[in-house]
Amino acid sequence: MNETLVNILGKFSPLLGGMGRRSASAIFMFHRVIPEGEICYDPEMATSKELFEAFLDWADERYRVVSLVDLLSARPKQGDGKKPFCAITFDDGWQDVFLHAFPLLRAREMPATIFLPVRFVGTVRRFWQERIWFFSRELRRRNQPESVVDHLMARFPWYPPLPAQGLDFKPLRRTLLERPSQEAEEFADCLEEVLGPGAVPPGPAFMDWTQVRAMRSAGITFGSHTLNHTLLICSDPKTARREIEDSRTELEGILGEPTAGFSYPWGASDPRLREQVRKAGYAFAVATDTNLIPEAADPYALPRLAVSSAFLRGRNGKFEPNRVNFYLFRAAIPLGKPKRASPVNSSGRERIRIAFVIDFIDAWEDGGTEKQLAQLISALDRDYFEPELYFLRPSLGLTDKDFPCPVRVASPLPAPKWSRVGVLYRLAQLFRRHRPHIVQTFFRDGTYYGVAAAKFARVPIVVVSRRNAGHWITRVDRLALKMINRQVDSWQCNSRAAFESLTSAESVPAEQIEILSNALDVDRFSPATEEEKSSIRKCLGLPDSSLVAVSVANLTPVKDTSTLVDAAAMLVGALPDARFLLVGDGPLRAPLEERARQRGLSESVKFAGTQSDVRPFLAAADIGVLTSKSEGSSNSLLEYMAMGLPIVASAIPANRELVEGFFFETGNPRDLADKLLALWSDPKRRDLMRQGNRQRALEYSPQRFAERAQSYYSKLVAKYSQGS
Repeated sequence: MNETLVNILGKFSPLLGGMGRRSASAIFMFHRVIPEGEICYDPEMATSKELFEAFLDWADERYRVVSLVDLLSARPKQGDGKKPFCAITFDDGWQDVFLHAFPLLRAREMPATIFLPVRFVGTVRRFWQERIWFFSRELRRRNQPESVVDHLMARFPWYPPLPAQGLDFKPLRRTLLERPSQEAEEFADCLEEVLGPGAVPPGPAFMDWTQVRAMRSAGITFGSHTLNHTLLICSDPKTARREIEDSRTELEGILGEPTAGFSYPWGASDPRLREQVRKAGYAFAVATDTNLIPEAADPYALPRLAVSSAFLRGRNGKFEPNRVNFYLFRAAIPLGKPKRASPVNSSGRERIRIAFVIDFIDAWEDGGTEKQLAQLISALDRDYFEPELYFLRPSLGLTDKDFPCPVRVASPLPAPKWSRVGVLYRLAQLFRRHRPHIVQTFFRDGTYYGVAAAKFARVPIVVVSRRNAGHWITRVDRLALKMINRQVDSWQCNSRAAFESLTSAESVPAEQIEILSNALDVDRFSPATEEEKSSIRKCLGLPDSSLVAVSVANLTPVKDTSTLVDAAAMLVGALPDARFLLVGDGPLRAPLEERARQRGLSESVKFAGTQSDVRPFLAAADIGVLTSKSEGSSNSLLEYMAMGLPIVASAIPANRELVEGFFFETGNPRDLADKLLALWSDPKRRDLMRQGNRQRALEYSPQRFAERAQSYYSKLVAKYSQGS
């Protein structure tokens, strides 16, 4: 808004205050108070010492400045004809608040409340966002973005495709604010490993406990801001609860007095989090919604007015009271789009119901998607989530007791006999009856029927899973998906290759896509000892010291296993004792067996069929092979990695982003044979690949997967009510 108009309206705002809520209480929120000219990584957090002093004088004239606890208890008296109440708060406990703000408050005998991230106090830790700011400046100075991008992409499979310009502070912060705070911390740690420790100034950024006690003795009160300044809406529920409860326990233990107040980091909360704060024993909690305190304020979502130099400074660079008056008046009459109600009930005590829609599941081992769906359902803590499976048609090979959650079936008939309209109608009826908060779809038909039925049933949040690079999409599918995608709130994919397929081929907005990498039991798929390897080879009838290459894949056209059979035929001359294990089944098994027989490979190529436990075959192998023409994120490659196998894989994007290996030209058996021979001839390279692949596999542990999955669904529910 024009600065002159702001000043004019601000001049008359006190006279117009009765139209709003002139006597309403206000809570002012500060972060840092720094000398004029000092730089802060986020200017919206910084108030100059000079402007802060002018603000205190202004507040003393206009308000009765009281502690936050006193403000909440005194609010019934705010209509007594005297000046309204206000409270001053600070988030984070920056050391400059002790150095610059505290003396000014003490001189005026003004109270304030400071919300502390407990495990930053008295340490040299810095917030990940400040560290990223320092690192991005250092990266610009060094001008080496490509090598840093490659390192980050290999380390963090959940990070979306990162162009070199994506290393600037704002895009990095924007992306990391969508992730669990632990991952943002790890991302900053990784950048520090690359750049070295010199990019961040040494010394503490936050108060120590001696300074906290000195302020407390002068009338300053303290509340919790979590343990680690954790963005709670992007946390899994157990992490959020720990951050809320343990921060209060630790703060009370250190200060020896009750902790009444809580501040949500970044002001972000939802009914679930507010209920956790209440149950933890806090009397109130503050957010960052810009508003005066309404008559019927939720004590666990108190609004505040954010204050910074930009808020206080007029055109002449000095404190401008009319500017502040105007913003106070505007806060008294909140404008803009109202927030949607949270899909879970307002008490925050309801579990998040998730309906997973898939065509059918006849065996969990049939494919990668089924395995990962089983992992996903198992990862959800039943104290907070209530998953259900919705099938379009009944599962023929399994009964209800074989599934990890309740099962609903839209049609009692197999696909050729069902009525499409009938299936859609019955699925929508199931959604209306069981009222899921989230519907998530898998596969082509599951997506078409699931999204449409969810919209008919007015399910609040619709998610589509995309676990491949879209190799199945025809021209008709593109037209159908163009309509379907308009009804989708979020897409969940398992790799950057799938992410880029969604953005480029289907024009899905990047900000609506989440990469949830596959999960793997890295303890179960642990590297075999030499003794185990020798024993298993003996059981399988394999030579003890010759090359054994393994391929775990369904025998379907997209997996292109024929390329491996042809490569084996080219290698038998140089490596007559080499063996190639093909683990998996499918429609191409018989043609592949005939192909191998015709090339004289009956002894060299072994067809093991579908195996409920593939680990023995991996333990017997020297090299893992994947020949796919298209993948989202291969479970087979993850298993090879966890077993510490060196890998030769087709040079498709999904494989390149996942592993450190030798890559051959897709569909080229000569190149595959050459790569296998080169790797077998280089023991030192194989050892390095074993170590690197095993280390990278640890990022896909079930624990990390569970944290990410639960964080994702918690975030979806929280953002729904924020209108995001």
